[in-house]
Amino acid sequence: MSERPETGRFTELSHDECLDLIRTTTVGRLAFVTGEQHLLPVNFVLGGGNVYFRTMEGTVLADLAKGHDDVAFGVDHHDDLYQKGWSVTVKGATALVDDPELVAAVAAGARPRPWAPGERDVLMVLRPRQVSGRRVRRH
Repeated sequence: MSERPETGRFTELSHDECLDLIRTTTVGRLAFVTGEQHLLPVNFVLGGGNVYFRTMEGTVLADLAKGHDDVAFGVDHHDDLYQKGWSVTVKGATALVDDPELVAAVAAGARPRPWAPGERDVLMVLRPRQVSGRRVRRH
């Protein structure tokens, strides 16, 4: 068995770098437990350091609107050709957004525009308790 030298490296990202990277994409994944584990893709928008996403009434995501204090949200990017990438994780609590002005402001924006069919009239917020991330490079 041959040994390959370790050439990759991780770099921890600052809070501001994490938020800048989150803004570069429109799809992330929510991880949470409601009797069973879930990991679901969502279209989202970042505003004021909070993550906003929409869903439909009656879905497992809509249950998070009741308030769930142990939710993780992740976004990442990788480049196979150059063997590098990054990942950012946000941990916090979700809640229903019921402020009509904020609901209207998010709905009027270009994001989050759901890819899946159906009316997404429930707006939720993930308020971060912790934001962390790192870059990885093979060379």
